[in-house]
Amino acid sequence: MTEKTKGIVLQQIRYGDNARIVHIYTEHFGKLVFMVKGLGKRSKIQRAVFQPLSLLDLEIYYKPARSLQSIKDVHISVPLISLHTEIAKTTIALFLSEVLSKTLTEEEANPALFGFLYNMVITFNDEEELTGIFHLLFLARLTRYLGFQPINRFDSTHPYFDLREGAFVPSLPPHPDFMDQEDAGYFSSLVYPETGQKRDLPAFTSSKKDFLSKLIRYYRIHLEGMGKINSLDILHDIFH
Repeated sequence: MTEKTKGIVLQQIRYGDNARIVHIYTEHFGKLVFMVKGLGKRSKIQRAVFQPLSLLDLEIYYKPARSLQSIKDVHISVPLISLHTEIAKTTIALFLSEVLSKTLTEEEANPALFGFLYNMVITFNDEEELTGIFHLLFLARLTRYLGFQPINRFDSTHPYFDLREGAFVPSLPPHPDFMDQEDAGYFSSLVYPETGQKRDLPAFTSSKKDFLSKLIRYYRIHLEGMGKINSLDILHDIFH
């Protein structure tokens, strides 16, 4: 049976000379893994289609519970020119696609999550002024859809963020997994759209390297088995 769905490319792994195993988060079926054979100059499916975070229109041969699905036809849904040509954006796309590959596991539809991802990718491609902080904004707001968005908000009486509890707290926790007042306030501005519009967000600076490490630590605490993010070092090299 063939099905049509939109999809977001998460990862591709080389399999022989002209094949790829491609992980795609789909609108109607959640995360699926595809075996794509015969890639090459004469193939109607080109390798460039499967760049990180590419937005696709797919026609697939879908079989529930099958570990490897197959693609009948695929087209670019929205061209992402700047995302796939500007080095800073391509590096961030590689980083975020790796994070998503290791955090999205459900093989079922999640319309809210898919809509968030799809729209955020388009925003990233279109908004130049967000480039330096987009990965921070993306990861902060993704927590809502993964089930560990902060349970309260930053304020003068709750100026620290406890990574283990997922909450802003009144005093320093008795363990090392926390954000100080500056990082906690910044995190809050990223998470909540009404206080985190792009015009109000401070630019990414070298001081935010530690902030990103804490944000990744927050993910690891709440997502068992997430593992190492290999592209994190590349991201740091680009921005520092």
